[in-house]
Amino acid sequence: MGTFCCSLAVVHLQKRGEAVVTCENDLIEQARQGDQEAFRHLWEAHHGVAMAAALRLCHQHALAEEIAQGAFLLAWRGLPRFQQGSPFRPWLMRILYRHALDVMEQQHTRSVSFDDVVELERRTGANPDASRDEDLQELVAQREELRQALARLNSDQRRVIALRYGADLTEADIARVLGWPVGTVKSRLNRARERLRVLLTNE
Repeated sequence: MGTFCCSLAVVHLQKRGEAVVTCENDLIEQARQGDQEAFRHLWEAHHGVAMAAALRLCHQHALAEEIAQGAFLLAWRGLPRFQQGSPFRPWLMRILYRHALDVMEQQHTRSVSFDDVVELERRTGANPDASRDEDLQELVAQREELRQALARLNSDQRRVIALRYGADLTEADIARVLGWPVGTVKSRLNRARERLRVLLTNE
């Protein structure tokens, strides 16, 4: 599922060969005061999760790294507005998902499920000869149809589809990311699903 889990209460640092346990709130406060070293420790603690979330959305390693770096830069700039005492990771992930959606819209990148790849491997593994080329051609055609259908959704519909099926977020988490009521997320997600069904059925 998504990454809106509780933030780590402590961050383990290395100093002169000894393990040092530092409260994350202390690092956040130091970073708020402009301490770049403190923010680097926050980056080290959360970069892996941020990178995994970005990669789950865009499926491109270079673009995921760009998204993650951009999200941390936005977080650094936004620290003066960070609510003290709040967990860092959920706040960071909201920034990351919004930034990822903006970048993907600009680059016309679509978040497409890779379940079809797993299905292809299963099918071609069972019959690796005659059907492999046909299965591959069918998969490519299906993925292209899905990309074209996603491109015909409006921006809000693409966003909820990307967060629901690309990032695997719940409707409540999507609402927190986009700043919408949960009811709005549900209605736009339902409309997006129905629109995709119509587009894919009529193609």
